[in-house]
Amino acid sequence: MSAPPSWITRFSLRSRFIALIAVLVFATTLLLAWVASRETARQMEADIGDATSEAAYQMVDKLDRSMDARVKEVKLMLGIQALTNDTRTNVLREQLERLQDNHNVVSWIGFTDPEGTVQAATGGILEGVSIAHRPVFIEGQQQLWIGDVHEAVLLAQLLPNPSGEALKFVDIATPVHDPSGEFQGVLAVHLSWEWAEYVQASMFSPTTHQHDAEILLLSADGTVLLGPENFIGQPLDSLQHVPALDDTAPRWAIETWPNGERFVTGYARSDGYEDFAGLGWVAISRKPVATAFAPIDRLKAAIMGMGVLLALLFAVIGWVIASRMVAPLTRLSHAADLIYDGAGADAIPMESGYPEFERLSTSMRNMVGRLLDQHHTINRLEDLANTDPLTGLPNRAFLNQYLLLAIPEAERNQQSMVVIFIDLDGFKQVNDELGHHAGDLLLIEITQRLKSALRSGDVVARLGGDEFVMVLKTKDEYLEKLTHEISRRLLTSIAKPIPLPENKRAHVGCSLGAAWWPHHAHSIDTVLQLADAALYTAKNQGKHQLVIHKPSH
Repeated sequence: MSAPPSWITRFSLRSRFIALIAVLVFATTLLLAWVASRETARQMEADIGDATSEAAYQMVDKLDRSMDARVKEVKLMLGIQALTNDTRTNVLREQLERLQDNHNVVSWIGFTDPEGTVQAATGGILEGVSIAHRPVFIEGQQQLWIGDVHEAVLLAQLLPNPSGEALKFVDIATPVHDPSGEFQGVLAVHLSWEWAEYVQASMFSPTTHQHDAEILLLSADGTVLLGPENFIGQPLDSLQHVPALDDTAPRWAIETWPNGERFVTGYARSDGYEDFAGLGWVAISRKPVATAFAPIDRLKAAIMGMGVLLALLFAVIGWVIASRMVAPLTRLSHAADLIYDGAGADAIPMESGYPEFERLSTSMRNMVGRLLDQHHTINRLEDLANTDPLTGLPNRAFLNQYLLLAIPEAERNQQSMVVIFIDLDGFKQVNDELGHHAGDLLLIEITQRLKSALRSGDVVARLGGDEFVMVLKTKDEYLEKLTHEISRRLLTSIAKPIPLPENKRAHVGCSLGAAWWPHHAHSIDTVLQLADAALYTAKNQGKHQLVIHKPSH
């Protein structure tokens, strides 16, 4: 074994040991600080991205719900007896204007005769004018029709326009028949696009606006309908991660925009809501990368700064407490190696022989404990982000992460998976009649019943509202039997009366839609969509039943 260099031998063992312990403490502390800052940054980056995609989802969800409300209002208009029993123009106009007064987003309502000539309209606008060549009449003759956003053509010069900007509408039209079923004309409604701007403005608080956060809305063909003025009417073909027409799952990515600036960008495509089938709108939430990730940079700098300070502190302590006690220092050095390998703060021994070593070991324990506490806090925050606050069930974010890990595991174990979508029947009635508090208590009780129907290792998550999804692993030969058995348990358990405060009882049922991976599709996203479609089939066929997806070939 070769001797050490001569310049090293000039230093005493004491000096060499002090230098060694100082370097070890400094390096260990910096390493822990770097690991903590890196893991914290990763988690914060994911949380910021998820928050951006959630903002986009909330935007498109609000728009879908608003459009659904408008569609329901138009359906209610069909109940006006004057449209079919009294054809006098002034009576029709009076009825339509009364409806318009009750809905501030309605810019114009008109009723045509069977040939497409406006018979009566709010404000008398376009009365006697033929709109037979317009889509609102052509499409509205056949069935309820919803047109995408467009600029005003006939009404541009006739309606009030204080802002002076181009008027935009969303059209809703429906055929009108008399009691005998004879076609009487088309009821046409022009909704002002301003309501969508109100929804957009409501998405962000003033504080959020100061941080350069923006919401855009694209049409199905990628044209900007809402957003910064310089984007309105322009296609955004350069964006790489805009979801496909059949992809409604929220997502986020770091995109380079046409001006060359990089943004944290969240996407969510409209999937419609109840009576509104959706027009393929895509909501985009964006924030500049420098602004969005600034807290991460500050946190990393703070953690690393603290690590440097602590490292310097312990290096000085190690140099000051020079002593001949090689064994205690060796034990502390060994403990530092154990911490690097994943051990806890308890791995550091309490050196009680000398006050200096006792203080050093205590300080190192406290330091490592604080860093580990930070890591545990991050894990708890991650658990909260993946948990539904009302029921305690996993949420959509957890489900997505779970499926990413479950599929490779199922492939290794030669297993298949059953996906069951669950939607409560009659839940809205409970909310309306007994209040939202009763609805929350009902959901909590339903959660317990869902858990009791599960086997060990199965997962049930709440997607939102009264919709849940269950994922079960099994061998191929047990797929159908397991699906029917679990569904029988769910249908029986959920249908039992649910006790509520003040001696009240609620009754709900459930509809189930199921699909199998990989039998029905190799993509788990496709299997989720097939199970969701099967659920809607179950509800349309009378509810309180199971429908399993049947391939078309």
